[in-house]
Amino acid sequence: MNPVRISTVCLVLVGLADLASSLFWLSRGYGEGNPLFARLAQMGSIPFALGKVAMLAGPILLLEYARKSHPKSADQGTWLATAFYILLLAIHIRAVFGS
Repeated sequence: MNPVRISTVCLVLVGLADLASSLFWLSRGYGEGNPLFARLAQMGSIPFALGKVAMLAGPILLLEYARKSHPKSADQGTWLATAFYILLLAIHIRAVFGS
C-alpha cells in the first residue's frame, strides 16, 4: 500500500474548504458563479456537495493513477492544481467581499 502524499492531502483540504465556504455563502444568500454548480445549488445542498466532491475526486483519482508510473510529474501536477485552486478560491472570496 502506498502512503498518502502531502500534496494530495493539501489538494483535498483546499477542495473541502471550498465546499464548506460555498455552502456557507449559499446559506447566506450569495449566488454560485459557476453555472453548473449554480444549477446543482438550486437542487439543494446535497446535490451541490456531491457535485463538488465528484469534481474534486475525478482529478485526484487521475493524478493518483498517474503517480504509479510518473510519481514526480504527478506530485508536481498535484501541487500545481492545489496552487490554482487556492488562487481561484482567493478570487472568489475577493469577488464576494469586495477589494
